[in-house]
Formats: sequence, C-alpha cells, structure tokens
Amino acid sequence: MINPRGNGLIAVDKKAAQVLFLDPDTLETLDHIGGMPVLPHELAIDHERGLAFIPAFGDGAHGDNPNPNHFVSVIDLNARTRVADIDLTPLEAPHTLRFGPDGLLYVCCENSSALAVIDPETKRVTAVLPTHSSNSHRLTILPQRKLIVTENEEDATLSVIRIGDDTVRRTIILPAPVAGIEHLPDEKFVVVTNAFKPSLFLMDVDAGELRQEIALKHHRKAAQIVRLSPDEQWLLVIGDFEPVVTLISLPQWDQYPVAVGNKPMDATFRPDGTTVIVANEDDGTVTEIDLATRKSIRTVNVGSGCETLGFF
Repeated sequence: MINPRGNGLIAVDKKAAQVLFLDPDTLETLDHIGGMPVLPHELAIDHERGLAFIPAFGDGAHGDNPNPNHFVSVIDLNARTRVADIDLTPLEAPHTLRFGPDGLLYVCCENSSALAVIDPETKRVTAVLPTHSSNSHRLTILPQRKLIVTENEEDATLSVIRIGDDTVRRTIILPAPVAGIEHLPDEKFVVVTNAFKPSLFLMDVDAGELRQEIALKHHRKAAQIVRLSPDEQWLLVIGDFEPVVTLISLPQWDQYPVAVGNKPMDATFRPDGTTVIVANEDDGTVTEIDLATRKSIRTVNVGSGCETLGFF
C-alpha cells in the first residue's frame, strides 16, 4: 500500500546515467545505482512487484538518435538494486513505457517504429506491435477502452492500437509535429503538444479529428510533456527548454503558470494529491509545486540532471 506521502521516491538521472532514491518528504538523496545503460530516460513502476522499469534510449534525441540502445533495466525498489536488463534486440531506442490494463508493459521503440510488449513477471518480450510510422516516441494508454495511442513526433501522426488484437486501428493525421501526449479522463480525447508553437491539440480518438487548438497563454515556446494528475483534476504542461510549467484545471481549462528550473523534463504527482514534483534537467534540481495554491514551495538539488521521477 502506498503511503499518502509516498513510501519512496525514485529519480532517473539521465545526465549521470544513474538512478537515485530520494526521501519522499525531504527529497534528500538516500542512495543511488550507477553505471546504467546509456542513456536512462523514462520510468514505469510496477507497484505490485516492487519494481521499476527504465529504458536506455541512446545518446541522441527524438528524431536524431544515431547510436540507439536496446535495453530496459529492471530495478528492485526495496533492495535498491538493478536486477535485470531486458534486451529488446532487434528493437532500438526504447523511450516511453506504460502498463496496460492487461498487466503487460508497452514500450515505444522509436528507431524501430514499434512497441515492445514485456511480461513483467518473466521479464521477457512477448510481442512486437508495429506502429506503421517512421518513429514512435511517446504513448498513452486508455485503460477502459483498451487502446494504446502513440505519438509519432516528426511524422505528425498518432497510431491507435487496440490491446488484444494488437493491430493499428487507425492512423490520425495531426496539424503539426508534436512532442507529448496524454489522454483525458473520459478517454474520448487525447491532448498532444504542438512542437512548433505553444499550444495543445485536442484530438477526438474515434473521429480522428482535431476538436480544438488550445493556446498556452504563459509559454513563449512550444511545450513538451503533458501529464494528467491521478485524481484527474489537473493537466500539467511542461515547457520545452523553457523554465515554466502550466497547471490546467479540469474541466474548466483555466491556466496557471509556475516558474521552475532550466529544461524541465517530466514530473510526478504525490500520491496524496497535494503536490507535483518537476525534474529540471539542466539545473540538477527538482521543484515541488503546491496544487492548492499553484505555487512553487521548494527547489532541491538532486543529481546531475534528472529526467523523470516516480513515487512507490
């Protein structure tokens, strides 16, 4: 059972190729695992088994990763040890990964334009699902509808895959290349960040159409990550190379900007719903934001440059 404040907090330090274990209250670094495969990027936590899954993307960026890696590392959260590296070969450049309603782990492998399906019990790849794109960087999973939606960034498309028959149900054409994706609570719409300017595309999954473009009023540059809070009350939009995030209240869509550190990358919501913690990669810090006041309450030095975090 997860403590309302969090039993533990893990951070993926991309710059130092290490995993950090933080005190969930003070955010002090308690332990680390060094020498991770290059370069650790994102994170998925298996609360049932007490494991974290961390992909090694390679040393490039989305759309330009000439030296891709092909591992997903498995971390024992209680023992604070790396217990396995799942080899995805021939798939390359694993990035966003999420658990589906079937308990399996779905991993975007960008350079291979496919999803790897991992059984967390056996720690083996059980299937490969092509996305019929030239790259697939991030994904979101609609659990009630049993759909996976990948955003194929430079292609300016989404691929919709039905869990169970594992086929691409449709390809949705977007108005511009994109940089992040999240589904809304009703699972009828996904929100994707416009990679060209500060706005969000609200996409109808069934119709495959743009329903609304929402300007990000407090951003000067295009945003990147978008995250839904566990209580489904907030949508967090993170600036791309811009020290600002926007909290959007749902369903009102009111926007509240909060200043953070340089190159904010990803974030995690505290289990009790009180705060959200943003990783600032270029600063080597994390910023904690109070959701009630929409204000930053502290910034703490953590590692060399973390990309993402997660409570367990």
